[in-house]
Amino acid sequence: MLKDNEILKDIIDFFSQVFEKKGNDRYFYAVYKTEWLSKIGLDINSAQEAATARTTKELQQFLKKKYENRIKIEAPVAEGMTLHFEGENNVANSKKIKIDSSKLQAFDILDLETGSAFEISLSDAFAEFFKDVLKALLDSRVNKLYICMRNHNYKGASKSGYLKVKDSEMVQQYISLAKLYKLDIYLVDIFPQCNE
Repeated sequence: MLKDNEILKDIIDFFSQVFEKKGNDRYFYAVYKTEWLSKIGLDINSAQEAATARTTKELQQFLKKKYENRIKIEAPVAEGMTLHFEGENNVANSKKIKIDSSKLQAFDILDLETGSAFEISLSDAFAEFFKDVLKALLDSRVNKLYICMRNHNYKGASKSGYLKVKDSEMVQQYISLAKLYKLDIYLVDIFPQCNE
């Protein structure tokens, strides 16, 4: 098994304990289990934003404990990077620019051994896709981007989350284009029971 697949398997296994399947004959989606919400100090009436944030934090803590220094959680984009520009055909005129990564966004999980970034998108995966791709393209440490999503019930849409992203021709074009920049993008269904 590839090393980054170990982490991916742990992510999928983690979410099998978090979600349960809901829906109808046409569309199934993942909702938080009542016992999971209780475990993280919430209930079914709590805001989705709170459930998403606390669930992601629980996953990050679980992975950090298991993989220790191999991974970084909330890893700033371009952390420690310096840009070097040569000027006027000689090194004497070169210019270095240090990147202040504290002013940039962060990867949910960054596997330092494999150069794999894992983004956990439990709400609007379609909107987050483009932001996540940009982050990965701008960070020289990243060569694989795993965008981990679920189907969800977004304002009664017939397709939301994983299915909407996976089926988007525009998203597929971005995935193809990213290969030109040596970035492989994988769309991951973290609760595949909804799409079996």
